[in-house]
Amino acid sequence: MTDIIKSQGGHAIVLNGKELARIPALDGACDTFEKIEDGVWKWHRRTERPTDRMRMEMILWGKADFTMVPAVSYNGNGWGDTPEYVGDFAEDGTPWSWASHRVTIPACTYSENESISIALMAEANDNCACSLYQVEEGKKHVLIFPEEEKPKTLHRHFWEGPFQGTMEPTCDFEGILFTAPSDGSRFRYASLLDFAWRYYGHAIKPPMKAEDLYKYSQAFCYYLFEREKDGFAGFVRGADWHEGITAYKKTDHVYEIGWGGHSASLSAAFIYDYLKTGNREKLDMALEALNTWVERCVLPAGHIKVRFDFNPKDYDPDPSVMPDKWDYGENRFENLYNIYLHGTAHNFALDENGDRLFRIDACNNGTAAYCYFEAYDLLKQAGICKPEYEKLAYGICDFALKTQDPSGCYAKTWDDDGNVVQKEGTIGSFLIQPVLKAYERTKKEAYLQSAVKAFDFYYAELTEKGFTTAGALDTYSIDKESSSPLLRSALALYEITKDEKYVRAAEKTAWYITTWMMHYTIRYPEDSVIGKMGYDTFGSTSVSTPHQALDQYALRDVLSFLTLSEITGKIQWRERALALWCNATQCVSDGTLVINCRIRPTGSQDEAVFHTRWRRQSGKPFMPSQWLPAWPCAYRLENLRRYEDWSFFDEGLTKINGSLN
Repeated sequence: MTDIIKSQGGHAIVLNGKELARIPALDGACDTFEKIEDGVWKWHRRTERPTDRMRMEMILWGKADFTMVPAVSYNGNGWGDTPEYVGDFAEDGTPWSWASHRVTIPACTYSENESISIALMAEANDNCACSLYQVEEGKKHVLIFPEEEKPKTLHRHFWEGPFQGTMEPTCDFEGILFTAPSDGSRFRYASLLDFAWRYYGHAIKPPMKAEDLYKYSQAFCYYLFEREKDGFAGFVRGADWHEGITAYKKTDHVYEIGWGGHSASLSAAFIYDYLKTGNREKLDMALEALNTWVERCVLPAGHIKVRFDFNPKDYDPDPSVMPDKWDYGENRFENLYNIYLHGTAHNFALDENGDRLFRIDACNNGTAAYCYFEAYDLLKQAGICKPEYEKLAYGICDFALKTQDPSGCYAKTWDDDGNVVQKEGTIGSFLIQPVLKAYERTKKEAYLQSAVKAFDFYYAELTEKGFTTAGALDTYSIDKESSSPLLRSALALYEITKDEKYVRAAEKTAWYITTWMMHYTIRYPEDSVIGKMGYDTFGSTSVSTPHQALDQYALRDVLSFLTLSEITGKIQWRERALALWCNATQCVSDGTLVINCRIRPTGSQDEAVFHTRWRRQSGKPFMPSQWLPAWPCAYRLENLRRYEDWSFFDEGLTKINGSLN
């Protein structure tokens, strides 16, 4: 058990009589420590005279084996090619500092070595920031009052200058110290996350009944369905605000089978609704969309085209021309505006006709294969046999096997001929679950062997590096999205093999996902847009190390966390599943919802909330995205059709077991 003792020049954190970290004293201040539970203390610092500046510091002796600022920095980042906070220091040698609310545990900094794990954090909504950097004697954790972000502040793919807050002078400051002895493993932040859940978390109610949520989500599916002049049918990617018509407008003729557009999943949702209600129109629309993709997307190698854009004129813009915001939706305007500001177009590949080529990725292909298997099975219940749907799904799975690297890697993207374009990224694990589904249906051992080999490869990244990568297709970085298919794959492998190692792998992955999960509620001014929305950050998840906004993507993990609770008997996984659901179903429009003076289409929902000092080039921080994509709706409906007991979704998180509140 760790303890805090007086030492020369301050206090020391000791384990079995050995000093492992120190807390330097501050002249003119008195430090006291109030035990919260074993290994955790509330740190009180009282100064002799009021001050409007404070740094509370703790130093882990030597070099840490792993460091983390949850959702901001994982071992100093540096994986990928997107602007982010890299290392301990900016280019000018200044240590990074981050606002408390940028971190999923308030102002939390974490480090570990072979002996101990330690963390320093703040009370929720304190006017503070944090920093974590190497000094000569060790790794320094700092809690900073008042709030600051220095020497520059990260936004969406661009930087701005520093931020410096203010505060009224005071004599009293508080922080929270967490310690845990090493058990010999690496990435031991599970005990920190367990404490944070019980300390900061609270009850949360579902925003609406599952039956209503289902009804509104089905309406948004209707809204997104389109037919093109040449007969192409599908669900467009979402709705964007257009200044020119002062209204939300469906994305201009852009379709994607998975990821952002989810045409395959929304088609399956319509088939399910036909089985539930007998609505023949929805069945016909689903068949029309699914048939379209079968007819137009399958490539000779077995994988499929993932996106169709029937309005590509703006994808090769002139970087010297300032776009007119009245001609585009806000989401598209931002992309064009970034091109103009940087003076260079995006590095989109073009075909021989000058049309934009979209790389074919594992996320879309894996999603398509799984959803086509699902659609085939749902149609069988309706007495309809569509062997071409199974053929498409098996084709993708067979492509995965044929092109699998000897290491087990499936790759992230390919060209039309099936050649690997980009190999790295945990995102390749999106193919594991459909390959396992192919094994369950055929019992062909090659599918199982391939899936096991792939899982071992992708899981090794997490166990060796402490993070997963490259899930967001518009960002190449450390992220949360890539861990979701890894979690599902671990649970699927356990279901097939009953090997307990996959339960352990599932828990390890779930704890990693949880580092991206907001453990507290940020208070916003009542006159702010987020404040008026009544948005509660508790239970939401941040996107990636460059994209520090909260989105609804963890809807994919609700049933995985619930399954993990059922397998392990650990109640906290169920609690977290409920919090994920309640958070991610906030602010779904019933057709009358008005946000920022804009009425929302029924069933629509923001892709993300810019909950911290992070914004688009053309927007403001502390705002909802106002981009209403298809994918949150698709994930809501997947949960509702794949888990029949809707009382779970209506339950809400009524209490937290072992709560310290």
